[in-house]
Amino acid sequence: MRRVLTVALLFLALGARADEPPVQDWSKSIETVVVTAHQPGPLMWRVKKGDSEIVLLGMVEPLPKGLDWNKGGVRAALKGSRALLLPPRASAGLFDMLWLLAWNSDALYLPGKTTVESTLPPDLRARFTAMREKIHGDADRYSNLRPPLAALRLEGDFLKARALTADEPSGTLRSLARDAHVSSRFVADYEAIPMLKQLPKMAQSANEVCVKAALDDMDAVSAHAPAMAQAWAVGDLDGIKANYSEQRFESCIQSTPSFAALFQRAVNDSIAAVNGALAKPGKSVMAVSVGALLKRGGLLDRLEAEGLTVEAPGT
Repeated sequence: MRRVLTVALLFLALGARADEPPVQDWSKSIETVVVTAHQPGPLMWRVKKGDSEIVLLGMVEPLPKGLDWNKGGVRAALKGSRALLLPPRASAGLFDMLWLLAWNSDALYLPGKTTVESTLPPDLRARFTAMREKIHGDADRYSNLRPPLAALRLEGDFLKARALTADEPSGTLRSLARDAHVSSRFVADYEAIPMLKQLPKMAQSANEVCVKAALDDMDAVSAHAPAMAQAWAVGDLDGIKANYSEQRFESCIQSTPSFAALFQRAVNDSIAAVNGALAKPGKSVMAVSVGALLKRGGLLDRLEAEGLTVEAPGT
């Protein structure tokens, strides 16, 4: 049994206001993509090299629980595939977490009777409290956690209150892979404990930035997530681009060197996974964040720069 910690490990995030889509630097190469008639469903790009092929499935998170989407295209892509590759994650074993709580609780909790809200400046405290009250969150759930963890817990409770989940579409993709008798694995699985132990070293200003970033993320999700999910479900690229939002929280935690190094490692491991798949005969499927896939300098740009042929959806 493993307890998965929510640590996004994709390409670097960009900041923006909650009332506008954060991503403003989409790759110019996708502007020329004409998505012709295709089976409505999530968009997929195909990359071929000799007798090897990798299907890149663009995914978005969070999704509404129970979202109905056409899975026919994914089933077709998985048929005959060697493997389904999922984005990197950071996790901690149950006993590792118990060890951390027993011997390094300062990594998770504020000292003494200090509360997270008392550490925040008035404007940020007001926003944090307002969001907590808006979702009817129990103050005790967050009170003694270090600010980044309190903000993450609040964001998780916010998603639950909005009937959204960050476990999809990965959970459904893994289920479809099992049905197709295709093995699935994460591109990488990193140990979370060393990162968590760095939290006490974060400066107060960095803690405040992380709390603000998480609250901005929640505002952006409120404004854009439902429309983004519906666009993703039917393969509407323009709709996705108009509503896609990357987590600002990702940027804030990179002020800690260990987190920053892990983000870069995740980028490198993702690229290595694509190259590894293309080094073997046959087909693989890889789920990739739409931002990591389509941003300027993202995965598609890098693959095209290497001289590889990328087939757009519907071609």
